[in-house]
Amino acid sequence: MPRKRPRKLLAACAASAVAMTLLIDKAVPKSWAARLHRARIRLRFVEYQARYAGSPDDIFIVTYPKSGTTWLQMIVYQLTTDGAMDFTHIAEVSPHLEERMMPRGLQISDLRSTPRVVKSHLPYFLIPRGPGRYIYGVRNGLDVAVSYRYHARKYLPRLGEPSAREFFDRFMAGDVPYRSWFEHVAGWLGNRNRLNVLVITYDELVADLEAGIRRIADFCGITIDPAAMPRIVERCSFAFMREHDAKFALKRPPAAPAPTGREPGFIRKGGVGGWREELDAQSVSEFHEACQRHLGELDKDMFRILSGRDAREAESVR
Repeated sequence: MPRKRPRKLLAACAASAVAMTLLIDKAVPKSWAARLHRARIRLRFVEYQARYAGSPDDIFIVTYPKSGTTWLQMIVYQLTTDGAMDFTHIAEVSPHLEERMMPRGLQISDLRSTPRVVKSHLPYFLIPRGPGRYIYGVRNGLDVAVSYRYHARKYLPRLGEPSAREFFDRFMAGDVPYRSWFEHVAGWLGNRNRLNVLVITYDELVADLEAGIRRIADFCGITIDPAAMPRIVERCSFAFMREHDAKFALKRPPAAPAPTGREPGFIRKGGVGGWREELDAQSVSEFHEACQRHLGELDKDMFRILSGRDAREAESVR
């Protein structure tokens, strides 16, 4: 009997584990159903990892939700093409790995584009690992929490209509899709498997978009034609993206409440520090304490950005 290669063997083991989990599911109390559901999903990702045939040309755009994912997709699209806006939706040129590809049984190798570009919100330990490039976009967690609440009201009807405080408590507990922001960020910034990762912050893109675009281009090995840079910067601006909101917006689920009045588009504000108008002092204090526990070992500048503290505040707690 021929020996199986390690990748195929791991895939076979993962598939067997998934099948066993399904059998166990029928024999355990319903109170365990949520845990088993998560276990089945995790095993599915492990199997996908094992089957992934990586290429140095692959580009993964990875973020925790509401951390500038669509913005990064647009930047990479403008850098890797002539920038034409002839696509119906951005997902056509950088599909969502866990929502558009995995459920359909599509592998990254099935993409015909070069480079092959995918978007993902997966935590570090579940992302397919290979020799490609991983762009990890990260944003101040307080702004993430506020933006996530607005997003949930439109696209996650199962979460109901929580108040700002109620949603913040869920966010802090990791009781939202993709779970803990703190763990997500810590995993990717730790990069224990030494993937080829570029960490880029939402703040730096807001402060100097052209410089951020150049960093991404350099990381991807792309030489920008000087004549093309004005077009790239203009099309990656929030103003331009708002004009083409339908090309970026998610499909509203049937159970979501109908919009009332003039509702903001998918591209909402795109600023930094909006949490100051939304969150109370107690929420901010709790977040800062959690940042210190989970992310206190980070470089001081990164810690300052992610925690939402100003430079003097960040230094005083380290």
